[in-house]
Amino acid sequence: MTTRRGVRATALTAAVLVVLGASGYVVHRAGVFTRWFARDTENAAEIEQLRHAPPAAPRAAVGGGWPQFLGPNRDGHAPAGPFRTDWEKRPPEKLWSAPVGGGYSSFAVVGGKLYTQDRQGSSERVVCLDAATGASVWEHTYPASYDGIGFDAGPRATPTVDGDRVYTVGASGLMHCLEAAPGQAPRVVWKHDLPGEFNGRTPQWGYACSPLLDGDTVVVQPGGRKGSVAAFDRATGLIRWTAGTNPAGYSSPSVATVQGVRAVFALTGDTLLCLRSDGTLMGSYPWPTQHQGNIATPLVLDDYVFISAAYGTGCALLRLKPDADRLRLEPVYSKRNKPLRTHHGTAVAVGRHLYAFDGTNDEARLVCFSLIDGATVEGWEAPRVRNGKIVAVGGYLVILTQTGDLILVQATPDEYRPVATVPLGFSGHQNWALPVVADGRLYVRGPDRIECFNVAP
Repeated sequence: MTTRRGVRATALTAAVLVVLGASGYVVHRAGVFTRWFARDTENAAEIEQLRHAPPAAPRAAVGGGWPQFLGPNRDGHAPAGPFRTDWEKRPPEKLWSAPVGGGYSSFAVVGGKLYTQDRQGSSERVVCLDAATGASVWEHTYPASYDGIGFDAGPRATPTVDGDRVYTVGASGLMHCLEAAPGQAPRVVWKHDLPGEFNGRTPQWGYACSPLLDGDTVVVQPGGRKGSVAAFDRATGLIRWTAGTNPAGYSSPSVATVQGVRAVFALTGDTLLCLRSDGTLMGSYPWPTQHQGNIATPLVLDDYVFISAAYGTGCALLRLKPDADRLRLEPVYSKRNKPLRTHHGTAVAVGRHLYAFDGTNDEARLVCFSLIDGATVEGWEAPRVRNGKIVAVGGYLVILTQTGDLILVQATPDEYRPVATVPLGFSGHQNWALPVVADGRLYVRGPDRIECFNVAP
């Protein structure tokens, strides 16, 4: 029997679906509308233009070393430097090992020093080691309030380093600017409580946003009603601008100059924001994901930006079109619940192809994805390689699997061409910190130790 209330509810539901359907979105789960799903979309004209565009080239690295998450350009490419590829004959030689506390923080390697973050009991630490020997240089400790939900409670974000200053975000959203002159202990220059000051809440799995330096500002994603994205003055810590009210995800922002416009790209818990470097919103693209689980960093490739997420979400490629002193987002394609569905890791682009893990947790598999076709390359298979992190070094990929294997692979869409596999003996299957290649050395992090390998010729 259908009640009058039931008829009204059905009519309202139908109206909502008509509106959402017209914009390409459907909310569904067994009659309970709790999640957004977009239909696949393709822009034939834009795809045709993409086919005739030159391959995307990695941007030239600015400065030396590996100063931030995902490398100098936040694209997963190592800076030019010595690197040998004959691992099958000469495996990487271990130089040192150092203990580390809990967390998934990767490394910044600058000026002969390595920086990372960890959890020790009820405290979080920012740690500085000698990059050549692993010896402790200094550490900064502060109380930690975040309790992990089913996973390690340590920091997720990676330090960002510029000269003597180190910028960090902890799992509970405490942000620090530290300064450590040579031979001196670090001092706190300024700090912020991101969820407290921006009326947000700590994400379910902790803050994971690595600070981004742009000009004289440092950009982070508080995910609060008073600012989804915020830029601070690097020197003073004063707020320079805020943008959006979207909830926090787990992604880190990226920045690029496109068609003469300096732009910041921030993937929040539900939307991609395209901001001018002064915080002006130029465009946005809805990207709702289960658990607000947008983790991968937006990948800027020439005049395009690529986003992706797991949990059945998919990927989208958007063209960045100049419009006076702004950029306009023009969708090229959106693939829902189809490859590429990156989980923890950000895809790495080599030419017109991306290399990434498609899927969630243990189901994720290594794939080669065609940017032009918006699909995985048929026949490119990497059997038994499940979930991990990837960095590109020249024409090769260095992969750390979540079970603790190092794999060197040629970056070619022709076929999966592994060079060598090096088991590290790490325990568990949550080895999720991004490996780093800098100055002829390879740095990896396991559950309780950091290891450094010689990969110079």
